[in-house]
Amino acid sequence: MAAVSATAGAAWTPQRPHLVVRAAAMVLVAGLIGVAAFVTGQHHHPSGVTMLTGLAYTGGQQASVVVDGYAYGFEGVGSVTWVDGQGETHMGGWPSCLSVPGTTHRIKFGYVPVTLPDGSGFRQIVWVDCRA
Repeated sequence: MAAVSATAGAAWTPQRPHLVVRAAAMVLVAGLIGVAAFVTGQHHHPSGVTMLTGLAYTGGQQASVVVDGYAYGFEGVGSVTWVDGQGETHMGGWPSCLSVPGTTHRIKFGYVPVTLPDGSGFRQIVWVDCRA
């Protein structure tokens, strides 16, 4: 008759269970730190667009706004994204609030700083909101 081993029915346990638990905990902590860093980074990067409000003067297909002594301008149909008086966004055309030459209209607008290869720069208007 064959002898039955005393350990035949026992479950397998690793030789060093504390090392497995410690490694799993380190992986979990590293993952949580990565997620926290990503979320924190998402909230601390500004878009780079500065919003201002001013009185725009229009001369046909061009407009200028002076705010705090700095003159901003844009020209040409489709040169900026704009929002009409009802809140509808337009990716082309000319802002409806600036359609009558020789008039002024209060607008909100966004600009980004642009640096040229020679080191000089300007502020490029990237959107106009007629609801200001």
